[in-house]
Amino acid sequence: MYFQSLQPQQPLSIVEKQYETGMCEPLHSHVCHQLIIVKHGFIRVTAPNGQFAITQNRGIWLTQGTEHHLTILKNTQVLSAFIEPLTRADLLNRSQVVAISELLQALLSSAVGINSHYQTNTREAWIVELILDELRCLTPLAEFEVPQPTLPEYQALLEKISERLSHPWALADIAHLLNISERTVSRQFTQQTGLSFIEWLRRLRLQHSLELLLQGQSVVDVSLTVGYDSPSAFSTAFKQRIGLSPTQYVAQYER
Repeated sequence: MYFQSLQPQQPLSIVEKQYETGMCEPLHSHVCHQLIIVKHGFIRVTAPNGQFAITQNRGIWLTQGTEHHLTILKNTQVLSAFIEPLTRADLLNRSQVVAISELLQALLSSAVGINSHYQTNTREAWIVELILDELRCLTPLAEFEVPQPTLPEYQALLEKISERLSHPWALADIAHLLNISERTVSRQFTQQTGLSFIEWLRRLRLQHSLELLLQGQSVVDVSLTVGYDSPSAFSTAFKQRIGLSPTQYVAQYER
């Protein structure tokens, strides 16, 4: 893997890589910032602060030293940009999913293989400067992030929820299982994740539905599996978050 111990020799280094479905990259970190862009495919990134779903034409910004591992859920082509931490002072300061503009993806694709010893005032240097400027404007996509709670009892409970998403979970269920009041659960959950329990659950259901749809399951089956009352309710919620219907989402992977 790249830059686990040595810094990039230039402000920016770009690598293009292909992964096959089912492949993984074990837990690791880099001494620089990293931007992973999925040109085509689907990956799940797990980090200490949460779980992230990265669909095609989106990316994840990983800050310097963030431990993470990758799970490849669909044949995937990625661009990885490794950014020297002192290059810019106004880059994102936490790991998160981000939108990727067509301009940024085109610039990164053109920068693959640029020699690390490029000279100033050359085409290569200007491309790198344009990329660094675009990185300042990355737009976070919070709906693709499921934050991880810090307390062990919540972590264990939420793992059970993940395994039974078809259940109509409510705050009262959590309070009952933890033997504390709903008010305490609500406060503690928000403190740990930055989200209400309902919003956290919506995001978790969305992530699972993205994976299940790409596995070939029908909209009806997926909607029931992740806990929606009807396929129409699921499709409406899906389109509000993704910008595509479930059918359109699957179709873009078949092109």
